[in-house]
Order: sequence, then C-alpha cells, then structure tokens
Amino acid sequence: MSGLGSFLAAREIWQTPLVASVMAGALLGFLGVYVVLRRTVFVSAALTQLSTVGLVVGLFLEERLHEVPEHVHHQLGMAMGFAVAGALLLGALRPRRLPAEATVGAAWVAASAAVVLGISRLMHASHDLGGMVFGNAVAVPDDELWMIGGVALLCAALHLAFAKEIAFASFDPETATALGMRVRLWDAVLSLTVGLAIPASARALGALPVFALLTLPASAALLLGLRFRTVFVVATLLGVVAAAGGYLASWFAETPTGATMVLVAALALVPGALRRAKA
Repeated sequence: MSGLGSFLAAREIWQTPLVASVMAGALLGFLGVYVVLRRTVFVSAALTQLSTVGLVVGLFLEERLHEVPEHVHHQLGMAMGFAVAGALLLGALRPRRLPAEATVGAAWVAASAAVVLGISRLMHASHDLGGMVFGNAVAVPDDELWMIGGVALLCAALHLAFAKEIAFASFDPETATALGMRVRLWDAVLSLTVGLAIPASARALGALPVFALLTLPASAALLLGLRFRTVFVVATLLGVVAAAGGYLASWFAETPTGATMVLVAALALVPGALRRAKA
C-alpha cells in the first residue's frame, strides 16, 4: 500500500488530531497579531509556563486525593485557571518603576522553576508533562478536541462582538482613554482569550508549537505589508497551514509533530523576509 493509501486507511487515527491542529492554528494565528503588535511575545511564553504549573498542581492534587480519578478536565481546568490568572495579572500590573519585561521575566523564570520542581515530584506523570511541553498531536482525545473547539468559539465570539474596542484599546490606549473607553476592561478581555487559548492548545500541541504559532504566522503576515484587517485573515490562514501542514509532514516524514509545525511556521516568514530584503 502506498504512503497516501496507508494514510487514508488510518483516518480514524489522524482525523481528531488534525482537526484539533487546524482549530488551534487558526485561533493562535489570529491572537498572535495582538501578541506581536503589542510586543508581548514573551508574555505568551510566560503564560505557557504558568499553564504548565497549573497542570503540575492538578496532577499533584490528583496524587494526594486518591479518590479523584485522573481526568483531562481536571488537569486542563487547572492549567487554564493559572494561565488566565497570569494573563489578567500581567495585564493589570504594569509597574511604573520596572520595565514590563522585568515582570514578564520574573513570571517566566519562577514558573519554570516551579515546573522543574513539580516534575521532580511527579515522575510518574512525566508523560502528561512531556506532552504539555513538547506536544503530542498524534493522539488527541475527543474531549480535548471539544475543549479546543469551545475555547475557539468563545474567543471568536468575543473578538467579533468587540473587535473595535479591543483593537482601539490595544493599539491606541491613550486616545481610547481620552474618549472615555475602559481600556483596562478591553485589555482584560484580550488577556482572557489569550489565557484560555494557550493551555487548551498546549495540551494538544505542546508549548513549543503554541509559542511558535502565536508569533510566526502573525510576523509573516506583518512582513508582507498588508492592510490591518487583512493581516488578521492572513495570520489566521498561515496558522492553519503551519499546524495542519506540520502535522501532515510529520506523519509522512515520521518526525516529531511539534517541531515540524514550528519549522513549517518558520518557512512562512520567507516571502515577507525576501520582500523586505528587496525593498
């Protein structure tokens, strides 16, 4: 049987992971425009680590409370709780005496240390933690697919309903404040969507591809010099191509899925980089 024939014959294996990759790629590609333009790229890295801390806490509680069975919803709920709380806190606390990078760096390094300590105490759960960090898109359960779908629908609804408010507060906060807009509220809405998207996607794809999909598709779209609204569309499509294309490439090439997604996303930067080089 040919490679394509064996792939089609195994559709029951790859259907759910591929759909999850497409939804996560679209969601992260869209949100990545805000992340890149607001220069909060490393905030997403810190939130990814915080979501992993939530996963560690969830696994630790399951170990201590023997009557509570290990369940993805418990773990993912803790990861989302930590990520959302971190997103809202980092968005609300903008220190005047310290650069924003200092706060983000402190959150990232503290969360990283907590993850290392957690792993040392939860060696039996190394598979769950490894999947969160490096990705395990080849085996995404149906309940995780529904979770990603629910998060994607919620984020899409919020951004469609309040697109102007979120964009205005994000990119011109001074004018928005002068016009009486509640900038902190719309910043919190944006932080909420990013905080929900990261752990839901990282549980399926891994932290490395999530960080890449939050930065590379948006950067590739911005390098093309497109109009503001078009950038969101192109970044979303590039996120889908990177996630789905990386999954398919890893299947046929038998390479690690998360790393392959990152490589495909990085290739999307080439057209824009060539355009800038010729300018």
